[in-house]
Amino acid sequence: MELVDIPVADIKVLNRLRKTDPHKIGELAESIRDINLLHPIAVAEKDDHYVLLSGEHRLSAFKLLERPTIPCVVRENNPLINQLVEVSENLCSNRLNAIEESNAIVMREQILIKLGRKAVVGSNQYTEGKITNAELSNQLGISRRVYQYKKQVANINPKVQAMLGETKFANSMMDMVKLSKQTVAVQKAVAQILVASPTTTFKQAFITAKLRLIPDAWSEENRKLREEIQLPKSIMKFDRKKDKLNDICRTVSHNEELRRPKKKALFGTNVVSNYTMLPEHSRWFIKYFSNEGDLICDNTCGRGTNIIAGAYEKRKVIGFDLNKNNLDCIKEALDNYIEPVQTQPTSSENVNYELIHDCGVEMVKFKEASNMIDLFINDIPYILSAEKYTDDPRDLCNIKDLDGFYERVEVMMKNMKRLIKTSNYEEGVIKPIIMKVGSQRRGNKGLMTMDTDIEMIGRKIGLTLHDKIINELRPSMQSYIINTSFQKRFTMKIMETNLIFVKYE
Repeated sequence: MELVDIPVADIKVLNRLRKTDPHKIGELAESIRDINLLHPIAVAEKDDHYVLLSGEHRLSAFKLLERPTIPCVVRENNPLINQLVEVSENLCSNRLNAIEESNAIVMREQILIKLGRKAVVGSNQYTEGKITNAELSNQLGISRRVYQYKKQVANINPKVQAMLGETKFANSMMDMVKLSKQTVAVQKAVAQILVASPTTTFKQAFITAKLRLIPDAWSEENRKLREEIQLPKSIMKFDRKKDKLNDICRTVSHNEELRRPKKKALFGTNVVSNYTMLPEHSRWFIKYFSNEGDLICDNTCGRGTNIIAGAYEKRKVIGFDLNKNNLDCIKEALDNYIEPVQTQPTSSENVNYELIHDCGVEMVKFKEASNMIDLFINDIPYILSAEKYTDDPRDLCNIKDLDGFYERVEVMMKNMKRLIKTSNYEEGVIKPIIMKVGSQRRGNKGLMTMDTDIEMIGRKIGLTLHDKIINELRPSMQSYIINTSFQKRFTMKIMETNLIFVKYE
């Protein structure tokens, strides 16, 4: 290095790493006028001129004072500096397409990092006064966001860059940004289409390539499940299937000691019993929303259709009910007809199930637990004591006050939220709370639907409604209300609603 006086007019500022401050330039000019320049600027020689490396404020002050020459340290010719100058000149020429410009931006950053004049993002040096991306973008006269877009294009596969580099398509920055975010296979497919058919638009080529390469989204597990169950629709119809599961469920549901009459018709000669779930209904929801070995819970299990179907499909099951006879009959069916699940026990000594004679609202046994259940599925009693199951005052079927009923439901849902495992929508991990609910018509009070109130409770306590599925019923009461329906001009309610809630982080 040597110190020489160089004509101000021979020094070019090609790489402005800092914005100049007019106020600072004025102060420097006053100081230079009084005591001259204390520290020379640094330049590098290139061809027939010099390139400024540092000291732009001092150079600007000399120009302001109209001084013809300025003391400079002339540094040795450096390939990195020369490359930096060339890249900067190219970026300022506006002759580059999107691919060329992106590579120039990336190269300039790499050179500045090697020269120690730009810190690596995330390093401890980032705040030590070195050049930032925001300043680099200002140098080009663009926003930081546009700068990042331009830089993103360099992520396109090198072979694809070579294919498209000489085509008109490389001139569209946003098309190239979109392409850079695709897999290499998609990038190559798009480039091949565009090179083979130059009249094709980028959008057409992009869609065609994606369609060609779209992966088979069906995992082996889902492919098998699709063959085993009905297609998932917003309205489902379940028919009774005469198989082993149906027979096992009937040993409990048709036990005369458990059946509770709902209504007597034809002058008392025809007894209509309380409704029980179809095994196929339970099985569909259990198979669709859980896997073998999962822990499922029905906290109002009644005559145990959900519990039996879960154990039958090799899930571990927990059941709550306030009727001891229900639980005894369910236990007998499980012990006699269901093979144990071959996994380690979770909440009981028996691997297969745990039946708890207690209130399924509070679930006191698990009051200290959380995030343990893979699937809740229940069929809570209808509002306004439509059906009676026990005489226990804790039983929801005995709460005739509507507000009191939903207060207890809210307690139940808070406990279910605490116990259910967390879902992750992006990863396809769904651990739901499934509540089957119905409606009641109360004369001039109108139609009361449970799903609306329970959805509002779910929203209030922070549960997300993942889905809502209607299932068609064939109620035994249907024939008794046809005449009333015509008289009062309302439809027969032959459906129930399955609300599927999940808990996200």
